[in-house]
Amino acid sequence: MRQEYKKDFLQSVLDNYSEVGKIKNFFLYTSGYENSNYYVETDSGKFVIKIFEGIGITRENILFELEVMDYCFKVGLKTPFIRQNNKNKLETVIANKYTVLMGHIPGDNMSERELTDDLVVSVAEQAGRMDLLLQKFVDGSKTRQNYEWDLKNTLTLERSLNYLSTDFDRKIFIDIFDDFKKYRNKFINLPTGLIHNDIVPHNWLVDKGHLQAIIDFSDMAFSPYIQNVAVSLHLISFCYNWNPSQAKLFIERYSKFNSLSEKELSLLYILIKCRFLSFVLEFNRWNVIYNMDEYRQKTVVDHYNFLKRFIDYGRDNFNKEVLN
Repeated sequence: MRQEYKKDFLQSVLDNYSEVGKIKNFFLYTSGYENSNYYVETDSGKFVIKIFEGIGITRENILFELEVMDYCFKVGLKTPFIRQNNKNKLETVIANKYTVLMGHIPGDNMSERELTDDLVVSVAEQAGRMDLLLQKFVDGSKTRQNYEWDLKNTLTLERSLNYLSTDFDRKIFIDIFDDFKKYRNKFINLPTGLIHNDIVPHNWLVDKGHLQAIIDFSDMAFSPYIQNVAVSLHLISFCYNWNPSQAKLFIERYSKFNSLSEKELSLLYILIKCRFLSFVLEFNRWNVIYNMDEYRQKTVVDHYNFLKRFIDYGRDNFNKEVLN
């Protein structure tokens, strides 16, 4: 999970790269939930150091993530540029921590902000192109296996029900699990490939209303393409920026690059509910088992309330306003 590091550690990372120089200024990005990302400024320029902190993440997972990111940048997608170190490697290991140095991209993440139609369309285009281009990767064994943020594994989160306080209505989550059980086999047999699995507003860098980059590939999964859409729409259209019409826009523009069938779209409503469930149950479990984090706790409470609103909105309205 995200940690704080001193200047000396960050400089020890930079010392593995030619002509980067000494740190003049640095700070920890506080958005996101898992890895530690630092802005660093030197005489030579501005950079981002990512330190991998994921629970259960392996060396193979990390190296594959960097390979995919490097490929995405080279084929022209809006993703960060990763610098090679003095050994011509993308990864640098310091004190058993895997780190990577990326070029700094000016822009702000869009967490909890109002999103414009133009921005949503731009992200949808990148998501559709990415899913199409990543079809070159056909072996899903290098992604995190049995990963709780992969919707294929939604049922593993039933264990997390026991951590809910009486402030939460457990029946809401039990009903979602029951719905997912009905559709799971149909879901896992849908068209599948390597997906980013987290193309959401806090992983966009936006400058003056224009998308500059999609970041953070640590949640990658080899899963149905409709999952990538569900994960995005959960935070684009049905949370802080409640705007079902933008869900329709996203699907239309995404489908120009990677078409979606009626069979895939028919599962979108239940998959978005499963994504809400994941946010509430898993982050609540982290707070109980590890340490209470105010940012995570706000996420749990907010998404519980948004989930109830989404359920009240209902499948009929979703089908009418988003899919028709």
